[in-house]
Amino acid sequence: MTGPGGLRAWLRACSSRPRFLALAAFLFAGDLKADPRLAWLPVDLTLLTGTLLSAVLVLRWARGARLRSLQPLALLGGWYLTFLPGVAQAAPTDYAFQKVATLCTFTLLSALAPLFLVEDQRDLVRLANALAYFCLAITLAGLLGGAQSEQAVQRLQAFGAGTISLGRATGFLFICAAAALGEGRPMPGLNFGILALAGVAALFSGSRGPILAALAVLVLLFGLGRDRPGRGLRPLLGAGLLFLGVLAAVLPLAPRGSLLRVEAFLSGQFGRSEAYRLDAVRRSWQLVVTEPWGLGWGGFATSVDPERGLGRQYPHNLMVEVTLESGWVCGAATLLVLAAAAAAAWSRTCSPGGRLVFAGLLFYGFNALVSGDLNDNRPLFMFLGSAFLGLDLPREAAP
Repeated sequence: MTGPGGLRAWLRACSSRPRFLALAAFLFAGDLKADPRLAWLPVDLTLLTGTLLSAVLVLRWARGARLRSLQPLALLGGWYLTFLPGVAQAAPTDYAFQKVATLCTFTLLSALAPLFLVEDQRDLVRLANALAYFCLAITLAGLLGGAQSEQAVQRLQAFGAGTISLGRATGFLFICAAAALGEGRPMPGLNFGILALAGVAALFSGSRGPILAALAVLVLLFGLGRDRPGRGLRPLLGAGLLFLGVLAAVLPLAPRGSLLRVEAFLSGQFGRSEAYRLDAVRRSWQLVVTEPWGLGWGGFATSVDPERGLGRQYPHNLMVEVTLESGWVCGAATLLVLAAAAAAAWSRTCSPGGRLVFAGLLFYGFNALVSGDLNDNRPLFMFLGSAFLGLDLPREAAP
């Protein structure tokens, strides 16, 4: 389908809603606000988009939008209660104060928003589409902006944000495009073009975690899916072979720093970043066994950080972070919540929206184990809320 009818069908398949665009803008505000072109804004972009999203939720409530079930709210609320030991013992630092404030406002908003925005199964696709729009914008900005110097090494960045942000955006966009190809959506050539753009930008960013996470999610989703395992693999394998050809053609253009990072990882060599993370995890677990109630939020920076003064105030591992700073109960609860959300999302992988929620949950969940702090992973919180939505969501909302 390459004619106008195909384009119209593709646009319908990629449609979204303003409420989901507001949510996506909020989730990616942290990636966009480093852009010097936004320096004229009188307020922080995250605060601005958070206020906009809150206004959307209030308006929907006024118009009669209600929770379909109290179960998701109860699960998320119970999980948040386990954060209280970390709040009570929070370190007396600006970082700890900001961490607690963000956790109880912006991060909580990320988890609760889909409970009030999603009305039917099709909305789950619209939600993923909204995120994909912003991921595409970040991907194009990275490719068009060229390589930037990061600690004297050339790597691809976008909007002034770090390479991890670009890697995550390109990884999720790669998954969405691959899902469209695997499900046989309209205009496969255009979907492949988006997949190629995302894959090339991911490689050029040099962020290994998002690359590996995206590939692992696709293998699990389409190789072991509940809806006829292996379905969709044939077009994906064909697209994969074609993509390797594209990759070989553009490889000479890749930033040298990014290629060196990927080559080192594939050969089993660990650089300073990986060594830091491994050392941080090892030192954190040594304290975890002696601190059942945790050190308090921000405790890693004050008690564990093996390289003080470098700005790395968290262990780059969600499970280690919550267990170290808010105790054993919080660590166990976090593990149970993640497992329950994955099981709930897996049970809906027979539908396109369910597949995208499962893919997003796993992709951002994997990345939360290798980079960022608790509040850097707001897309994960959003997918947690989406996964806990009732299984009885109708296919389409009533007119």
